[in-house]
Amino acid sequence: MDVVVATSGIDKIVIFLLHNNATSTRVKLYSTGAQSLPSSIVVDDFNNDNCLDIAVANYGAHNIEIFFGYGNGTFFNSKVLSTGSSRPLFINVGDFNNDNQSDIIIANYDTDSVSIFLGYDNGSFQNQKSYFTGYDSSPRSLAVGDFNKDNHLDIAIANYGTNNIGILFGYSNGSFSSSQIYTTNQNSNPISIAIGDFNNDNNLDIVVANYGIGNVGVFLNYNNGTFTPQITYSIGTNSRLQYVTVGDINNDSALDIIIVDSNNDKIHVFPGYGNGTFATISTYDVVSGSRPFAAVVADFNNDNQSDIVGVP
Repeated sequence: MDVVVATSGIDKIVIFLLHNNATSTRVKLYSTGAQSLPSSIVVDDFNNDNCLDIAVANYGAHNIEIFFGYGNGTFFNSKVLSTGSSRPLFINVGDFNNDNQSDIIIANYDTDSVSIFLGYDNGSFQNQKSYFTGYDSSPRSLAVGDFNKDNHLDIAIANYGTNNIGILFGYSNGSFSSSQIYTTNQNSNPISIAIGDFNNDNNLDIVVANYGIGNVGVFLNYNNGTFTPQITYSIGTNSRLQYVTVGDINNDSALDIIIVDSNNDKIHVFPGYGNGTFATISTYDVVSGSRPFAAVVADFNNDNQSDIVGVP
């Protein structure tokens, strides 16, 4: 298991190739261009050569850059996709038109939209198609999953500016419905969003990290793509939550919620009961002054236990 991160401070992506059960590493750097400000990253095989590639959202350069992989930890022939006037802040992937090719989706914080690039089988893409997320919505993050069980991928969006989440339901041709809105409450500023089945009913639920008021909000799926009102779990008003993800940290077959608190250099975990509710929070310190902005959950040392890596 290797790790790749976007480093906006030096306009590069950094790849950590882990060895010896994550006790040693090689580091490789690839430039994304001067003042590109890479903000988010995703890994997939975009050209169907069975080698993983890297797609980067370059907020400062108004583009997406794709680094094609050789399969040995090195990359070649980066490809650039223009996002026009939009500044992509977050990137994700999914097969939105059911052609067995990976497509790219980005959240455009400054133009109140999400944009989709439908992929071909050779690493090239169609021109972007954008969907309005609402005036002053300032989308910061998005997640992809089939919420209404129609075998088409849908999109859940954290709208930082309008204090809500928006859900776009997908059609088979890569297009989407108008947005269905759920409030995260006044001044909440949802900054990150993740999905998982929190109550073991085989439906995808949603969790958001609310930057403005220091809590996480859970939306449980009613089995038809509609959701309960937000159920909140407080972390503290002095926290500044940056990122949320999910995973089974304690091996009890119930999903837990992992939150990054950059203001206090902490990672918080809400252990799940498997019924849609969560136990008392556990808190872990990271390096003082590191101000982590994301976290990755995976088994890095091959001991069949989920590990957490904080990304500063």
